[in-house]
Amino acid sequence: LAVVVAVSFVPSTMGQPGMPTKVEKEHLCAVCRAIPLEMAKKLKSGRKESQVMEAMDSICDWQNFRVYDYPPPTMKKACEKFMQDHEEELEEAFVGNKAKGEDIAQKLCFETTKVCKGINLKKKDEGTQVYMDGKPMGASGDEL
Repeated sequence: LAVVVAVSFVPSTMGQPGMPTKVEKEHLCAVCRAIPLEMAKKLKSGRKESQVMEAMDSICDWQNFRVYDYPPPTMKKACEKFMQDHEEELEEAFVGNKAKGEDIAQKLCFETTKVCKGINLKKKDEGTQVYMDGKPMGASGDEL
């Protein structure tokens, strides 16, 4: 029975919407900017090496990426790739550094790792329309 459950579970996760087929440069930039913000939340009590390493252990959990530009599965995959390539730089950016997450993100993503170099950071949602009960809604929740 366990084999049947495992076999039936694998195909259902592979074709889900939001699951990236490959990590794009935009995904890496988005996750590079998100990780320091999430790390700063986890490191309120201090930034000793042991605390930073502990926070890094769970940083790629999809729950950390619910409010960013791409769906959590995409951000999780990009995070795993980013950590594979830049784990040491992230650790060095936090150990003993009391700067805000936003400031660390700026330096880490544009200067240290350069993963955001050449990426257009403007929102691409001009064509997105939100509907509620079949009616278009404005940003404030009012009907258009």
